[in-house]
Amino acid sequence: MKKVQKPPCALPLRPSQAVGIQLPPCKSRTPFLLSSPHSGRNYPTDFLKTTILPLNELERMEDRFINELLQDLPAHGLSLIQALFPRSFCDVNRDWRELDASMFSPPLIEQDLIHSAKVRAGYGVIPRCLAPGKSIYRYCLPVEEARTRLTHYWQPYHHALHTTLESLIEQFGTAILLDIHSMPPLAQARPCDIVLGNKHGTTCSHDLISMAEDLFTAKGYHVQRNVPYPGGYITSRYGVMEENKQSLQIEINRACYVNLGTLKPNRHFTTMQKDLTDILSAMAHSFPTSKE
Repeated sequence: MKKVQKPPCALPLRPSQAVGIQLPPCKSRTPFLLSSPHSGRNYPTDFLKTTILPLNELERMEDRFINELLQDLPAHGLSLIQALFPRSFCDVNRDWRELDASMFSPPLIEQDLIHSAKVRAGYGVIPRCLAPGKSIYRYCLPVEEARTRLTHYWQPYHHALHTTLESLIEQFGTAILLDIHSMPPLAQARPCDIVLGNKHGTTCSHDLISMAEDLFTAKGYHVQRNVPYPGGYITSRYGVMEENKQSLQIEINRACYVNLGTLKPNRHFTTMQKDLTDILSAMAHSFPTSKE
């Protein structure tokens, strides 16, 4: 009798000081992976010593509490990877080459870098600004600091995403990345609680984004697609449909669950957490895979 092979779901991944990793047991896994790149709150002491800004201002750059909103989903079969370090320290939703050469001493070699609009505005992989006119640093950083942050923070995060997605492909024949963020209330007349981004149809199927929109709408949330957030670096890098990899960015209006003045959970926090668990677990258990 032929021996039945176990599903290939064991991963050589361990949480670290930089990256939190929660993987469901093999038998309960779904092909869905959650990414929370901007909810980290472990501020390195050396980093805080170099900043002009107080901690309570740096905290406004966080996708605050997104990791807590997602915390119940690994029990429903969704893998979860989260950055434990803050976005103001290293933004993993950027290409590693999106560096501002002038931030470092000696300056980096310009020809090796990507001069994106985000970098010019001060929001590269190592951000220069918290907001327009609000510099983070007192002085130029030593060039070794760029290497350290990329090697010990950016690379481990993307290694975890890549390795987990490849394992899901092997097990299910497909992998679906949901990149979860928060956003400030939009300055528009039409109410908006959720923005779904798939780079205007290039990183996930119409069926997937429509399923997400329908589930959020059924819970009473106002949803729009791709405007003003079509998806960032993570969405683009890992949404390769011809390789059976899809990615969808989900932006959640912070006012739905956070007091914007105090940055503490508001009275709707528990409701948002439950709704998000219901919606994302429903997606994970009803979306067809290529091995079904």
